[in-house]
Amino acid sequence: MQKTILIFFSILFIFFSNGCKSKKTQIKEEYDLIEKKDKKAKHKPTLAEIFAETITIDDLDYHVYNLSADTMRGRYTGKRGDKMAANYIKDFFIDQQILFPLELEGYMQKYTATENNLPKVSFETDVSKYKFGEDFISFFPHDDISISSDYIIFAGYGIEDPRFNDYAYRDVKNKIVLIRGGEPRDRYGNYIISGGNRPSQWSEDPIHSYILKRNAAMKHGAKVLLIYDPANAEYFWKNFEKKFKSRKLSVSVKKDSVYDFFISKKIFTDLTGYDNPEEMDYTRKTRKLTVPVKMKYINNSEIVESQNVLGIIEGAKYKDEYIAIITHYDGQGVRNGEIYPSANDNASGVAASFEIAEAFRAAIDSGFVPKRNILFINFSGHEQNELGAKFYIEHPVVPLDKTIAVIELHMLGRLPQDDEITDFYKLHISFDGFQPDGFKKGVNDVLAYNKHMNVFYNDDYDNSDYTVFKKKKVPVIYFHGKTFPDYHKPSDTPDKISYEILQKRTQFIFQIIWKIVNQNKI
Repeated sequence: MQKTILIFFSILFIFFSNGCKSKKTQIKEEYDLIEKKDKKAKHKPTLAEIFAETITIDDLDYHVYNLSADTMRGRYTGKRGDKMAANYIKDFFIDQQILFPLELEGYMQKYTATENNLPKVSFETDVSKYKFGEDFISFFPHDDISISSDYIIFAGYGIEDPRFNDYAYRDVKNKIVLIRGGEPRDRYGNYIISGGNRPSQWSEDPIHSYILKRNAAMKHGAKVLLIYDPANAEYFWKNFEKKFKSRKLSVSVKKDSVYDFFISKKIFTDLTGYDNPEEMDYTRKTRKLTVPVKMKYINNSEIVESQNVLGIIEGAKYKDEYIAIITHYDGQGVRNGEIYPSANDNASGVAASFEIAEAFRAAIDSGFVPKRNILFINFSGHEQNELGAKFYIEHPVVPLDKTIAVIELHMLGRLPQDDEITDFYKLHISFDGFQPDGFKKGVNDVLAYNKHMNVFYNDDYDNSDYTVFKKKKVPVIYFHGKTFPDYHKPSDTPDKISYEILQKRTQFIFQIIWKIVNQNKI
């Protein structure tokens, strides 16, 4: 009821003075919003300003404190607090009569992920034992397994292509397979597959070629894939160290995936008797390397389940167009027994999205239905390298070509320095996919009647959830308050948020979103 007091009394007054006029006409006349030819007339509140007034400090405070409560346990992805926060968001959607996308048959978009704990792997031959992380590495998680064999199949470059096929005369099903990096060239140095001096997809990009070769081995049923790629060894070893340096989550792979490992020069030489793949006598016939191999893989990773939480407000005119308002609701969790409330990062953004949703609901209750659909997406897994957003981009609930703008709300309740004194409510904006002059003009139009706001444009502030959409060429807007003294610390508590700053920023953002949602052309 508190959310609609302003609208209620306005409508009540107009009802008694105007009889049976429509609610929409009454509000327009009450606030003198009927267009006039006199361009010098004093500014009258816009509809966006009117409904922005329903965004209150009390409600923002309420949601931030609830999401940051100790019972949420820091909202770490896959843990109990993560599920509690997701249900809190779902209950808000239900309370506000915000629908779930029919594609989901519910508010939750569930996914499974694996925590990247370092596995325990042993690998030995009759010559030596090798150390995981130094002599050989892997990236994908696997089930526990023990493997032994008296020989290895050498499959050249591991390529399966219409112009060159290493698997044409090789039976590698359930075998240990060794391949080399790169791709074949003719005696003149030209690449055989591309037919020129530029490499093909099989070696041009190290990650892409690795996945292609991995998929080819998996297609032919290889059990273990050993990859010797000296040209890219440093790149892959550095990425291995980066992957396991921090506690991160990654989307789980299928259980039938090939057990693949990058191996060092030492292992390659011990297996083949050669220092360089070029020295090997390569033929198209099956080539067995007679060498006993024993391998054991123990997965120490924890399988976790999490979810993105989505709700939708349906538009009235452009029913095939969607504006997505995104936040991340996960936090830092519990470390060494200490809870990280993650209040500003990012309970503040979630609370802001709630208030924006309520403001649109108040508008709808007063007869002003938005022209476009508004999709609210609350991601988990942000602190695990945008895991939830990356899952969504591969499984979009709304087609990306119908998502005409993605708007992220992040860390909106604090200033970069706690002792900073300002007469303005600072807000940082990054955007991409919009015509710059046109976008800034739209913001300036809203600034014209929000004199207390101070906007700073950043070309590309940081990697956040919006970046996965940006890479897919979806237009994006990123509203943020920059980092702050308690960023990623247990001291990021709800009492340190300035709820006046959070309110003014949210009201301003709502007015910009209102403009985007309701203008005829974006």
